[in-house]
Amino acid sequence: MQDSNCVFALETAACLWEAVLSLRDHPVTNPADIERALLIRESFKAIGTAALRMTVIGWTDAVDAAWAKVADDYTMSFDWDFVPDWIIRHVDWSDPCHPIIRQQVGHSSDDAGGVGGEKAGDGCDEDVAANPEAFMTFPATIKTTVGQSLITRIGRFFNGSVSDCLTETIQNSRRAGATRIDIARIEKNDRQVLRIRDDGRGIAEPAKFLTLGDSGWSEDIARSEDPAGMGVFSLAGRHVTVRSHAAELGAAWQVTITPDAWESGKLLDLIPSSLDQGTEIEIDLPESWASALEQAVKDVARFCPVPIWFGDHRQPQKSFLREAKRIEEWKGCRIGIFVDDYHLNREKVRINFHGLTVPCRLPHIHDADGGRSWYAMVDIVDAPQLQLVLPARKEMVQNAALDALRDACEAAIFRTIAREGHHRLSHAHWLRAMALGVTLPEAAPWLNAWTPRTAETDSVLLGDRVAGEPMILMQTDQPHIEQCVGRAIASGRPLGATPVHPVDDFAGYGWYDALPRALGYSFRIERGEGDVFDYAADTQLPPNLVSGRVDAIALELAVQETGFSDAPAEVIALPADLLIVPGDCWTDLEEVIILLGTDCTITPGGLASLLERACFYHDEDSDADSYHTQQASFEMQARFAANVLLLGEDAAIIERVREAMREHVSWLIPKDRAIAVRAVNYKVDAAFADKDMAAAITTA
Repeated sequence: MQDSNCVFALETAACLWEAVLSLRDHPVTNPADIERALLIRESFKAIGTAALRMTVIGWTDAVDAAWAKVADDYTMSFDWDFVPDWIIRHVDWSDPCHPIIRQQVGHSSDDAGGVGGEKAGDGCDEDVAANPEAFMTFPATIKTTVGQSLITRIGRFFNGSVSDCLTETIQNSRRAGATRIDIARIEKNDRQVLRIRDDGRGIAEPAKFLTLGDSGWSEDIARSEDPAGMGVFSLAGRHVTVRSHAAELGAAWQVTITPDAWESGKLLDLIPSSLDQGTEIEIDLPESWASALEQAVKDVARFCPVPIWFGDHRQPQKSFLREAKRIEEWKGCRIGIFVDDYHLNREKVRINFHGLTVPCRLPHIHDADGGRSWYAMVDIVDAPQLQLVLPARKEMVQNAALDALRDACEAAIFRTIAREGHHRLSHAHWLRAMALGVTLPEAAPWLNAWTPRTAETDSVLLGDRVAGEPMILMQTDQPHIEQCVGRAIASGRPLGATPVHPVDDFAGYGWYDALPRALGYSFRIERGEGDVFDYAADTQLPPNLVSGRVDAIALELAVQETGFSDAPAEVIALPADLLIVPGDCWTDLEEVIILLGTDCTITPGGLASLLERACFYHDEDSDADSYHTQQASFEMQARFAANVLLLGEDAAIIERVREAMREHVSWLIPKDRAIAVRAVNYKVDAAFADKDMAAAITTA
């Protein structure tokens, strides 16, 4: 282990990588930091996550050397302050394919981090040209290498969970040709022990088994799966005993690795073992592992191709693509297409690598009007170019192969949709399908009937499906405007077509672009000869405007014949009988202006309902009343305002008194009894009335 070339200075390397990610994803809002973040992102795109990670790890010795000079006097943290600052001062990101440590003019190589890089410009530096003897102190060539010191931090390669341990161990068993894996919790020498045993080929080279970065697998497995030789180090820091029967040698060996041996590199005694088949690993079982063990075993067994037993019970196995609507084969992968009516959790696992599942951003395509959606999941069988980020293998390497897989998934989704013969995809998706070689018909030519929005929801309420008849696209406006427009066009089809909700994502389809469309609404109000004004959302009202009846109200719609017409819009005027104009505070009905045409026949109840739809939304502040209390209060105010306007103030007051009596007093009066009430100047007199009055009230 001490002679291994594949060891890392992990603590510094991990800090470097975290700092690079932070500088990429969370730049301070100043131009220099934002420019740096964009350059770092270009490096990720240019050379991929895995290659860039190795480049960053190569800066470990330079950071350690720089830290050694200031560690005693540095007052801030190493990981959050020193390392990001070192990257900012020393790394040149200008070439996305070759981020390098820049040579600091006027400083020694140690001050610059002790590591050179490609020179940004051509030719010789002036200082070097003037003093060639000084330059001869540098070596003629250099190479990338990995610091020996990182073996002392190997325990932090993985998160130390029982899930990581089981995942990595089971993957090794599967590669060794195991047909059965047994996991058991046993007691040994008064210690709780986790034992994992398989019936595979065993390990013929124990030294490679414990050499970081040297997997020792066959050429076929190395080609198809790209094993990194890091999985066993998921056990680092724990007391582990390994026994293995090497089938090709007909002999078995055993080694015990103490917790300190993982990072010290000390020699370990290899002794003969009586194991007759496969590999057996025993790990001291801490309480944190013990409590999570049963669920962890279920999780790793779910999609594993090798049967797994936990104690005497075989664990359930499932096909990763079992619920797929359709499956396609592609370059060593099986792509399953799924249909979902709900939003897909971005953390959902999307790729299965022989039982190891990882989340990954793959295509997820929705209907344009929020109906169904399609997404892909992938079972990797033999696709060596699709790689997992090392060492923990919990995400995919972002490379050209993954980009090609995404395109293949997207094409598979479109082919699945094409088999159905109809769809509601956006025009952009339709064009994308065509670019991927999949021919789709246009989206089904129907839309939902238009319904005015309410102030409370401020969202579209879809009406019935409209198809096979003339349609006109309605413009979205403020809820009170839409409510008044809806009332004006409610009778018959004054526009010669059924109003429908627009779906902007359908723009580009021939049938959709051919539809006429309302571009906007306004109301023209006449209050007398020469007293005319127009009202639309956010327009200034006349200063003397008050609620009441006016001579006439007309709804004016600007209508365009088609979506691709260059002709000016035609203004269509329709008679309207009512207009509601909220004030600054919509829910305060004292500020709402209600204008009624001379022929308006709306009832007080109808007007109160219209006011609620046009103006009511509840206050969500923590100090506000409950929703139902706010709604009841608004309804009462709306009924009173409607009664005042339509019946007069006296009738409105009487109706409000009746309402208050019904809600707050009537339950106190005995059944079949009548009470006569007289109230004046805050004084109330009440007395039981005769039976005739009770009968009259009951009849009423």
